[in-house]
Amino acid sequence: MKKVVNLVAAGLLAAGGIAQAGTLTVANSDIEMEGGITAGYFYTTNIGPSDNDYFTVSTFAIDLTSKVNSMIGFTVGFGLTTHPDLLDETQPPEAGFEFEYGWVSIRPVEGLTIDAGQLLTNIGYELYHTYDNKNYTFGLVWYAQPVTYPGARVTYSVADGIDVYAEYTQDTTGSVGGVFPSDAFAFGSIGSVGNFDYAISYFDYNKTKNLVDVVLSTDIQGIELGLNVDYQWMDDTAKNSIRAAGATSIDDTAYGIALYAVAKMDVFEIPVRIEYVNDGQSTNGANVVDEGIYGVAGDDAWSFTITPTYKPSKNTYIRGEFAYVNTDKKGFIDDKGNDKDSRTFVGVEAGFEF
Repeated sequence: MKKVVNLVAAGLLAAGGIAQAGTLTVANSDIEMEGGITAGYFYTTNIGPSDNDYFTVSTFAIDLTSKVNSMIGFTVGFGLTTHPDLLDETQPPEAGFEFEYGWVSIRPVEGLTIDAGQLLTNIGYELYHTYDNKNYTFGLVWYAQPVTYPGARVTYSVADGIDVYAEYTQDTTGSVGGVFPSDAFAFGSIGSVGNFDYAISYFDYNKTKNLVDVVLSTDIQGIELGLNVDYQWMDDTAKNSIRAAGATSIDDTAYGIALYAVAKMDVFEIPVRIEYVNDGQSTNGANVVDEGIYGVAGDDAWSFTITPTYKPSKNTYIRGEFAYVNTDKKGFIDDKGNDKDSRTFVGVEAGFEF
């Protein structure tokens, strides 16, 4: 349940203060600060000739947010953040300490917020920093979702605990059929109804693809449960590009389902994530012209991730992780150059949040 709540807090300054945040006073202004630093040892199979294992500082991030007590506020995040996922080669970060996202918020009237800058997406269950997620690695469903982008978002609170939003962005990342988007727009609703938190969104990339995203979460007898479902389809520009590349059969739709469960026992918790994506390929006879929206080898893929975690205090943790992903066809390469249809990830990470 806390994932959707945290997503709202990250995306909307008007939502309130940040959990566990400290307060700074700078030039007579109250600023809230949160962040974290994590480090560990990680091992991944079938990533080609690259080193399979490494030690690294995986995240060092700082977020600053003005307190919600005036017409104009801001949120800014900077640091070194990795997004290790199950499809790309998981390696130590190459980028240095840098600006990651930030926006200025204007509240012209009660219940209305306008955010403009480098925004965090409202799409998906998994959040930007690894320490905000129950699993270290990011999943298959996350892989095909937007992350950050320049743009503007308008949010209105229609009722207690229910917000609606619309945004225009210049998100040009993530090609489909060799076509990159020029911009995008989205709209949706985020809130709570009864014992359920939800986020429902429609995201339209110009010239490439469309995405409907649904996130639901709840808590049943001390077990956190989450569901993230995506349905995506290509725009005509992307399909025409694939057709021009020689495809005679085009699969232009895809969907992904991710299930999350966290069992808690005092200072221990065991998060589990199970995913399935159905992607399809565009082909010319036996030749593959395009791997589809998720980019997995073959028609589908599934993954399993378990992350036993020990939390000696509210803001510290030590966790181990085992993740396995399997694709319909062989899309990974081992260190000897052989094609493989699976990848295994094992890691141990320690984290401190402030």
